[in-house]
Amino acid sequence: MLQAQEPKYDAREGRLVNRHTGEPIPDEEPVFILRAKDRRATVALTAYYAAITDPEHARTVAARIESFKAFALANPDKMKEPDTGPRAPA
Repeated sequence: MLQAQEPKYDAREGRLVNRHTGEPIPDEEPVFILRAKDRRATVALTAYYAAITDPEHARTVAARIESFKAFALANPDKMKEPDTGPRAPA
């Protein structure tokens, strides 16, 4: 996984790992991933941003919101409504 794609975490050996500490997310901890092609992702990130109290974290989230918006503008053909199930293998 490219750092530009996801700056905080990396995928290593089937696990999400904190790039700074090298610690993997524990198997029992749920993770929720938003992708830029999800038409509702920016709305969700903006709501999350509104709840942040730490200025540094707010700047980071604001930057991700802008990158999601830029992706949407540059890739209207890739935008889609969110779904919940895995796709069947091709």
